[in-house]
Amino acid sequence: MRFCSAGAAVLLFSTLSCGGHSSLTPATVSGPYEFVVTSNVTGGVTLVETNLSASGNQSSASGPSQVQILTLEKKIWYVNGVCPGNTPGQNGVSSSLSGNNVTVTFNEGGNQFSGTGSMTGTTINGNYLVTDSPCPNLNGLSGYPPGTDQGGFVGNIVPPLAGTFSGSLNLPDGTDNASLTLTENSDTTLSVSAQLTGGLDNGTFTFTGYAVGNVMFVSGAVNGQQLDLFGYYDRTGAYTGMPGSILVFNYDTFTSAGLLLAQ
Repeated sequence: MRFCSAGAAVLLFSTLSCGGHSSLTPATVSGPYEFVVTSNVTGGVTLVETNLSASGNQSSASGPSQVQILTLEKKIWYVNGVCPGNTPGQNGVSSSLSGNNVTVTFNEGGNQFSGTGSMTGTTINGNYLVTDSPCPNLNGLSGYPPGTDQGGFVGNIVPPLAGTFSGSLNLPDGTDNASLTLTENSDTTLSVSAQLTGGLDNGTFTFTGYAVGNVMFVSGAVNGQQLDLFGYYDRTGAYTGMPGSILVFNYDTFTSAGLLLAQ
């Protein structure tokens, strides 16, 4: 799906959490959420990971440490979504809650959309309709005017990122056996201890960054070479086929680095 519009709108409807892994309170939406946005137009699925913080009935999140996006469309993964705006990765979400009704505005790297949804308990469900989107991915689709997207979304709170995950990673110096231990702090900062063996990368290396919903967004040096990693934690295996797995990408090249399994 073209996340630029679909995902965006979806997030919008999403109105949720930020800050640490906190629970919802009456008339507020806050904490780490994952929104699964499904386009009825392209069939793509956009995963919107966000940490929303609330002030009264208003919630907001912005920047790489609070909003991350990943789209799966036609078996291809797109870090930052299928159609980011002029500032990829610089995303934002703002929302307003009235009763169980939510109005949200989502900014995906410069593409801004709004929508509405409803909240039951800690779950947000909704539908979205986007027209006149500038996303090229929404042009030339049979039966739809250019820039049109529609579909549904579901948002749920997710627990902290933690645990040890192992497998093979394709890194700039070659393919390594890797064991990554994740520790998320109360402020959603994330520490990763990476044990690498094979090729030139032998030893334990430390990465730091943020947990954003189900996304690991961290940086560190491996043998003096800076490396930025983006990892999506698929708790149920719905997208990787392996429950409790982390799909890792080299954020500098947006290429897949490998799949790590929970130990």
